[in-house]
Amino acid sequence: MALTVWVVEDEWLIAPSYDEASDGPAVDPSELSWTRFVTVKNDDVLTQPTLPDRPVVIRPQSPIVVLPGRRGRFFFSVPLWVRFVSPAGGRAVTMVEIPTRNLSSTWFGDMETGELCYSVDSRLLRTMPETDVDEAYARCEVEIRNGSRERLQFERICVHVQHVHLYEADGKFWSNQVHVVFKGSEEVSQLSYVPGPPKTWSVAKVVCEPREVLDRSIFKRSFNLIREITGI
Repeated sequence: MALTVWVVEDEWLIAPSYDEASDGPAVDPSELSWTRFVTVKNDDVLTQPTLPDRPVVIRPQSPIVVLPGRRGRFFFSVPLWVRFVSPAGGRAVTMVEIPTRNLSSTWFGDMETGELCYSVDSRLLRTMPETDVDEAYARCEVEIRNGSRERLQFERICVHVQHVHLYEADGKFWSNQVHVVFKGSEEVSQLSYVPGPPKTWSVAKVVCEPREVLDRSIFKRSFNLIREITGI
């Protein structure tokens, strides 16, 4: 994603471009979709990385079965958004938030209790690669515990990234750890969020607060089980 920004008098003109051809010709400004933001002259607009405004849905890299009473740590990466903030007058106002990647919408759950999410291309892994994650992505860690008597075999997992902090350490972005407890195929899962950065980066700094702060666990349907699709 490329961002083109023009400042004219008391306006900021912003246009994103998602042309993947990095070695192609420059985009003609007349072909961009511009949005004009009227603020004040000499507004010192800030940019801030943030996470998507909806839950994200991720698929495992390979089939995963978490046995009853067992737990495992998993990792995935999620594209960041860029937030433009106007601090004029001493009051921070969000102008716009722009995804660094085009994200497809997907519905997770049934029609009555499900929710609109984003489908993320990255896969759920047991270890997070140190070199293959784009700088425009945040690394996320999720611990999955099977608190039921069933085998947990899932095709997709929904992670509510609206409730996590975003940290920066050593030039990389991380979220705080998410805990998901599977209660059974007919039950919702228990979600909780471990405060603070990942243990590997104890000196990480907060670069963005959660969109929705939680002070307790919540219960949401988090897994799309294999047997729900195949009927086995």
